Amino acid sequence: MPPLSPRVLIVGAGQSGLFLGHRLLDLGFRVELITNQTSLEIRESPASVTQFAAPSTRALEEQAGLDLWREQAPRFERVRLSMIPPQGDVFRFSGRLGASPIGERIGEHAVSVDRRIKMADWLEYLEDKGAKVHIQTATLADLKYYIRMYDLVVVAVGADQLGDLFHVDRSRFSGAHERVMVQAILDGVAWEGDRQLDVYTSPHGEVFLTPFLTSQGEATSVTMLSTPGGSLDAGGMAGRSPGPLLAGMQTLLREHLPEVYERIAHLGVDDLVGGAKDITYSKFTPMVRKPVAFLDGVPMLGMADVVVTSDPITGQGWANSTFCAQVYADAIAERAHSGKPFDAEFMENAFDKFYQERGRHSAVLAGMVHNFWRGTLPPHFNDLIGAVVRYPEVADRWISGFNDPADYERWMFDPQAARDYIAEVAARAGS
Repeated sequence: MPPLSPRVLIVGAGQSGLFLGHRLLDLGFRVELITNQTSLEIRESPASVTQFAAPSTRALEEQAGLDLWREQAPRFERVRLSMIPPQGDVFRFSGRLGASPIGERIGEHAVSVDRRIKMADWLEYLEDKGAKVHIQTATLADLKYYIRMYDLVVVAVGADQLGDLFHVDRSRFSGAHERVMVQAILDGVAWEGDRQLDVYTSPHGEVFLTPFLTSQGEATSVTMLSTPGGSLDAGGMAGRSPGPLLAGMQTLLREHLPEVYERIAHLGVDDLVGGAKDITYSKFTPMVRKPVAFLDGVPMLGMADVVVTSDPITGQGWANSTFCAQVYADAIAERAHSGKPFDAEFMENAFDKFYQERGRHSAVLAGMVHNFWRGTLPPHFNDLIGAVVRYPEVADRWISGFNDPADYERWMFDPQAARDYIAEVAARAGS
């Protein structure tokens, strides 16, 4: 690193912005960050969509010294997937998240930590390590003032005017299907056996039940997803107070996913761990934007949700944010050593590396889930479903795609590759 290291401004204090800030500080960069909330305000804010750190994501957090809740967060190593057709038997199996290796990893389990805890702790830690934090809402006028003061500006918040600076890139596949969500963080959800990530998928929508660390201790996040206008679309309940919103969520589940309803039927508003702030309604529009925006002729680099908005159905939000930040940190360090400027070409290349290695695979996963109930999956998926029931190794590999979505392309999506793999597993099993 040159004696006077590059000065980097990060706009946004989410998973990607804070992870990048910590990595760059550790590499010797001068880092400043703009966020519109103090750590206390983050802790007291409403809940946002629940994310989880799968083994590969958690490994990056550990390597960066950011796994601050390793003793407190409930661990889970498995995902149980229940596919519930309109009629007929439920197809259910479970598998291990860490069954498919990705690079160097630490352990096999996943964790889900309330974003309010995680981001507040990371923000305070970033400041303790020497970053300068500006508490303000960053406007275009602010950025026009700041942009020539730094060697690089990274935008890690995609809302309002800032997100609009980055144009939609229709040349890249996003798996774009709008989602609506109602989510409740509850104490007392019914479980059978060990807690794991439970995923229910049906033509009506999806529900995730996630073991979850809150500021009050362990709880369960119940996340209900639907397409707009779908059977589990709670849009008519948006804006209601917590009691009616929870009751409406239960009503929809009782009608369309009674198995899930039974697990939360006994719970009421008093079981919301953080009260009114712990039940929320949101809308998502997955998309890919171009990674470079120009302000007064100066390029800025977009990151994570700004440029790849993940469909929450894939569970890839924190993975995409973390891997994008890691790829950017490596690219920034390499560029700094070269002495070349952080120009638009550098930014395009850094994003393309992330998109090719991670982002596009998450988009394909979203498309696969969406197509499952539309009957548009290829015929060889019948072979896959039969193999999942018969061979635990195949079930593990299917589930481990949450950890490494790129693996689906290596075996699942190609009919011949899938059949060859199943034949190999069968031969090893002696059947």
